[in-house]
Amino acid sequence: MIIDKTQIEEQKLLAKSEMLECLRAYGEDYRALSRICDYYHNIFGNELVWRYPISDGLHPGTFIVIVKEGFLSVPYDAVDLEDGELLILSDAVMFGADDFQFFIEDWRSYSEDLLNAMSDMQRILRSE
Repeated sequence: MIIDKTQIEEQKLLAKSEMLECLRAYGEDYRALSRICDYYHNIFGNELVWRYPISDGLHPGTFIVIVKEGFLSVPYDAVDLEDGELLILSDAVMFGADDFQFFIEDWRSYSEDLLNAMSDMQRILRSE
């Protein structure tokens, strides 16, 4: 499979259980997740982890992580100055195609609104 221009050999991916076990062992925060990023980067040349900083209705954001079984949502509820995002592993779930459709539409709406607002702000500042 190819994601983000990266060829991924699925047998080299961590299983969901291995991923969660590693995150529990190293602190259930972004620092722990960064170990996964480093591991994947060493193997694939890509961290294969994406931050989705928009609320899913339950959490302020989530990380999308590739595992052998598919795509795992690892949400966070807070951010610590030293440890980064504090992960909620009990709410980690596998994505389905419809879940991605919701996230895609939500991101598109958010980014279009933000771009429109910033363009208006720039226009106002230039006209002053």
